[in-house]
Amino acid sequence: MVSERRDEFRRFLQGLAEALDISEAQYEAAVNHYEAVGDWLNKEDSQIAVHDPQIFPQGSFRLGTIIKPTNDTDEYDIDLVCEMKNLSKERVTQKQLKDMVGDRLKVNERYQKMLEERNRCWRLQYTDSARFHLDILPAIPDHDINGIARMIGVKIAASTILITDKDLWEWQRSNPVAYAEWFKKCMRVQFDSQRLLLAESLRATVEEVPEYKVKTPLQRSIQILKRHRDIMFEGDQDDRPISIIISTLAARAYKNEDDLLDALQNIINRMPRLIERDEEGTALVLNPVNPLENFADKWKKHPEREAKFRQWLHQVQVDFDSALHADSLLDMTEGLKPRFGDRIVNEAASKTFTTRNSSIKTAASVAPSIRISKPSKPWGRMV
Repeated sequence: MVSERRDEFRRFLQGLAEALDISEAQYEAAVNHYEAVGDWLNKEDSQIAVHDPQIFPQGSFRLGTIIKPTNDTDEYDIDLVCEMKNLSKERVTQKQLKDMVGDRLKVNERYQKMLEERNRCWRLQYTDSARFHLDILPAIPDHDINGIARMIGVKIAASTILITDKDLWEWQRSNPVAYAEWFKKCMRVQFDSQRLLLAESLRATVEEVPEYKVKTPLQRSIQILKRHRDIMFEGDQDDRPISIIISTLAARAYKNEDDLLDALQNIINRMPRLIERDEEGTALVLNPVNPLENFADKWKKHPEREAKFRQWLHQVQVDFDSALHADSLLDMTEGLKPRFGDRIVNEAASKTFTTRNSSIKTAASVAPSIRISKPSKPWGRMV
């Protein structure tokens, strides 16, 4: 009975993560739109075409951890980089680089109406049914990084870029390509296995299966955690745990478990212990492809953010413990609605328990006789 009840919760978590996915149509629309932007920047009459501007995604869209907004009025945020491959910092300032991209976008009558300048990037606000905006971050190659790495004796990925920021005098570094490669390496075993299974089910070759169609327990766990975070911190955006810290700690905690429940359970337990400290006691969540960057650097100035991060992880643990010990399927789903939203939970429950019936309402009629047993493994104590 224990394994049966855990399996019910496992299937619900899978349904929950799937309900958080953007649709294939939305994914393809985003790709089509940013590829069109890339074409416009590279047209023969473009003044910046000589610099070989390359558009590529970063963040959750690239990692496969993007989730639906918490309500119908919010939009999807698609983060992009526009890297000028043939420019260097000796030939351009941050402002000049940003203006170059913005000025080219303004020449397009359609983009000019959609364009909004942000601190680091240019935003294109789409008004079609896809409900998303593109944030385009101007960047150039970082030609100095190899010398810096050798000088201080650290290993830094070679694909580092320099990015614009209106509030900062010095160029800031980033490396979304290398980070995505590191992230994928953390789940390589399950990614390859699931991609092969999907190819076999579709009677296709592995190469014919787009990578974005594969979702590992790591990616699903991050989606679930991000949704819980979004709702818990809906009224506290300043102290909301940032996605890069969640993704980095989760990827480090993941041991290629093939089971979503086990993966999520282990990730939640391990994440707090992966926050390191320097000699001064400063919290460290280092960039795995650039050890000079601390994703938790703002916690030193705002210690309440680390405290709230740990409180949030503890709340995740409490909420899933309660779900696992719920008296019925109805109690389980009702208890999770405040943490994930009524619509998403109903959608996940309806899809998950279709073998019992096609809706959660019908599940309620049999719920009193269905007990959720104690899990075979405890969620553990948060530290």
